[in-house]
Amino acid sequence: MLTPDERARALRFLHARAPPGALLQCGVTGAHAYGFLSPDSDVDLKGLHLAPTEQVLGLDAPRETHDVLVDFEGVEHDLTTHEAGKALGLLARGNGNVLERLLSPLQLVESDDVETLRELARGAASTRFVAHYRGFFGGVQREHARAPKVKSMLYAYRVALTGVHLLTMGELEMDLPALADRHGFPELHELVARKRSGEEKGALDPESDERFRARWPELEAALDRALSESTLPPEVPNRDAMSAWLVARRMR
Repeated sequence: MLTPDERARALRFLHARAPPGALLQCGVTGAHAYGFLSPDSDVDLKGLHLAPTEQVLGLDAPRETHDVLVDFEGVEHDLTTHEAGKALGLLARGNGNVLERLLSPLQLVESDDVETLRELARGAASTRFVAHYRGFFGGVQREHARAPKVKSMLYAYRVALTGVHLLTMGELEMDLPALADRHGFPELHELVARKRSGEEKGALDPESDERFRARWPELEAALDRALSESTLPPEVPNRDAMSAWLVARRMR
């Protein structure tokens, strides 16, 4: 969660480094949303902006991605926003990053647009998202193998279990302690406690690394089983609704 001071600072940062268009939505992701915040964690902000309609219709296409990574008032802030057309196109193809920014419980923008976008994100649940979570899980495993750290181990479990939960329950859950209890990995609380105590970039000792890595095959099997048993549709079912909302919003 964000303290009132952290929220106020994040809003000042958004004002100072605003995207090229109207900011429709901005969610806090990363350690704040994953349940393993440590004292030196940065603030991950991900959102959607809407380019001026004149730019969309003109010869010069608007910039689709706005990226800023800076130290702001003593804390690192990492902001990425996508133009709404790009973001919804990614969501329609099963992009978990867009799903998570829209459904993060920590939202910095309050508007009717936010609520509509969250409804569209919830309605997008499908097995298309398994490719995102499986691919992300593989990438984190490779990163961890090069330099075993508490953070990368937590990310490996978090992304795999989020994928399992989405496929089995049809809902997004990013909080790792909640996922650990729900899916039978109680030992992760030990690792979360180490991260919260200040081991943001701390190395993972060989014994712990071997113990936590030993359950990676279970995560792979859980993803496979969740996919085979999922009742979600194979394709994002509300692509037309996304398109209709985007056209109406641009016309406004």
